[in-house]
Amino acid sequence: MVAIEAVPLRRIEASSSSPPSNMMTGPSPAVTSRRLAPLRPSLPPPKSTSYRLNSTFFLFGLLNNSLYVVILTAALELLPQGVPTGLVSFANIFPALIAKAVWPYMLRGEVRYTRRVWSCAALSFGGMLLVSFFPALGMRLAGISLASFSSGLGELTFLQLSTRYKVFAGDAVGWFASGTGAAGLVGAAAWWVVRPLGVQTGMAILSVLPGFMVLAYTVVLPSVEQLVGGAAGKGAEYAPVSTEDDAEVEAEEAAAENDDDADDVHAPTSSLTPNVRVRLTFNEKMALLTPMLLPYIIPLVIVYAMEYTINQGIAPTLIYPLPTRATHPLLSLVIHKLTDYYPLYQLVYQTFVFLSRSSISMFGLPPIPRRWLWAPAVLQTGILAVLMTESVYGWFRASIASPLVIVLVCVEGLAGGGAYVSVFWSIGVDEREDGIALPSEERDADADAEDQEYRLAKKAQEHEFRIGCVGFGDSLGILAASLISMPLQVSLCNTQVRSGRDLCKQT
Repeated sequence: MVAIEAVPLRRIEASSSSPPSNMMTGPSPAVTSRRLAPLRPSLPPPKSTSYRLNSTFFLFGLLNNSLYVVILTAALELLPQGVPTGLVSFANIFPALIAKAVWPYMLRGEVRYTRRVWSCAALSFGGMLLVSFFPALGMRLAGISLASFSSGLGELTFLQLSTRYKVFAGDAVGWFASGTGAAGLVGAAAWWVVRPLGVQTGMAILSVLPGFMVLAYTVVLPSVEQLVGGAAGKGAEYAPVSTEDDAEVEAEEAAAENDDDADDVHAPTSSLTPNVRVRLTFNEKMALLTPMLLPYIIPLVIVYAMEYTINQGIAPTLIYPLPTRATHPLLSLVIHKLTDYYPLYQLVYQTFVFLSRSSISMFGLPPIPRRWLWAPAVLQTGILAVLMTESVYGWFRASIASPLVIVLVCVEGLAGGGAYVSVFWSIGVDEREDGIALPSEERDADADAEDQEYRLAKKAQEHEFRIGCVGFGDSLGILAASLISMPLQVSLCNTQVRSGRDLCKQT
């Protein structure tokens, strides 16, 4: 028995069009009656096709996360005077956490990616319109919550979508992570561009961004067969070929459109095999979740809890006397008042998050090995301890205090972004026995092919669930940090005042 790799030669969602010749494609990873037939070696996909995949996933990350950054950047202008900005932070992260933590367990069967992408775009568009046209606090918080839920569901969807591209999943994850890093810079810049127009007009203009996400999905994203079909020649000698004719497949797909279970069930039209439903049970999902906790989820929670506690609770208190040209010629060019320190910290942080999340896709650097994924969590904890003690005791030498804080913020951004891209890249490329074997002489070829189709379908869903169940780790860490940071910032500032340092009160 020779082990080979089999991949479904079809776009992610079923299509009513029928490909020419006998290489009938079928829905992936749905179960149909198939025989194993030789797959002719094919050339790698054109570079333009790979570029389309990379650029599309970059746009997914950029557009899905930009509105999250826009809302945080505009927090002060979205709330009535006297309302803490932490309320916006909470409304901007808690719904996303719910989407990431609950949706993978609610889903039964296959993901309908087209429906998901359109739904996410519609929720974001509606949420931004609520923020734009309804100035009441409750309505704006409702709009922020809708956009947040959409962002969380979108991130989950695109990470799961990357697993359908098999050997190109690592590329897709890497470019998606790069896009999420760029969102920090682009989102903040977008708000500053439209800010002079006011909240209503500015938010209304930015509400069209999710539409480009749909456009990227429907127009730019290449089909699975365009990429994986070309890569199949790298050692795969057999692939499943449909035994149904075009009319039967079209009738079956039309029926699936009206079937509530069409996401997870694709009934075979052949009478040789019974209907097979591919659906992960809750117990199976728990079994898949358990081994993901220690190497992936817990480190991600710690990294983001420490990172956002630094950004929201400690960094606002790290205020120093204004630099002069004699002491700090570079800093004196960008810091003209005390309130310039915090935006500078955030700009530096977002820049280095983008660089680290682009380390695999743009710079070709290797990801952090799985056994070292705890290192960023340890590093972030150390940076938090150093900066917190500096806030309390002011023990940095005055001549290097502000530059040293900026350097530590750079390292913080590198650690956080590196952890994110490395975790999801590691899961994205881990297919775990997705190959199939040729039928043995002792078994009927049709029955064996049917069994292998079922196994491939189940493995695909397991892969989707594994990458999806980890996604709530960063959101959980951010939510914990938002709850910790508000009282922490007040406490640190009061401590500074008691020791005779009152600059934090002047910002």
